[in-house]
Amino acid sequence: MGKYQIRVKVEIVECDQQTEHEPQEQDDGSFTMIIDEKEAVSIDNSEKALLSTAYPTIRQALSKHLEDISKKKSLRRPKRQK
Repeated sequence: MGKYQIRVKVEIVECDQQTEHEPQEQDDGSFTMIIDEKEAVSIDNSEKALLSTAYPTIRQALSKHLEDISKKKSLRRPKRQK
């Protein structure tokens, strides 16, 4: 049975982009959310934004992982003899 590595990278960087209060999917499959400085200095607001952004990323990664496992298992199954 195989082993799987789970890797998570979180970046919080200052930017000049317009505020977006909903997670936005990027071309590389990651999700971003832009919050203003007022929210960024609040631990509660920052945590809420971070978790809101991480959730769709986690769901997408888990969905892809399970899809890949399912495909791999279906390829391994021996064909039934009639």
